[in-house]
Amino acid sequence: MTSELEMWKKAGKMASEAREFGKTLLKEGANLYEIAVKIEDFIRNKGAKPAFPVQISINNIGAHYTPVPNDEMTIKKGDVVKLDLGTQIEGYIGDTALTIEVGTNKYEKIIKTSEAALNAAIKVCKPGVKLREIGAEIS
Repeated sequence: MTSELEMWKKAGKMASEAREFGKTLLKEGANLYEIAVKIEDFIRNKGAKPAFPVQISINNIGAHYTPVPNDEMTIKKGDVVKLDLGTQIEGYIGDTALTIEVGTNKYEKIIKTSEAALNAAIKVCKPGVKLREIGAEIS
């Protein structure tokens, strides 16, 4: 019998794999809806289900933009693209995201700073840690 912890890890690993696959699709000229479909198909082909619709947000859209059929939005050079996705395996969810800049590096510093803050928070997250302790690590 698979333990709960193993199932959470399996869902997380699948989400990570889907995120890395999705990252390869975030290119100049790519259509957001087509990217989302490819990522969701990737998840299903690996034996999981999307935990929620793939979300691809560009520039001033902070998060949670879900492209729909016939969506004509494409990625352009210089866009800051946020990819957010989740996987679900037998009710266990893995949720992950990333931010990239396409074809330029104008926002490289803020993207790297955000990643460093996330990594600092992850290092201290464990049962019993207070939110203010996590905040102190990322400030």
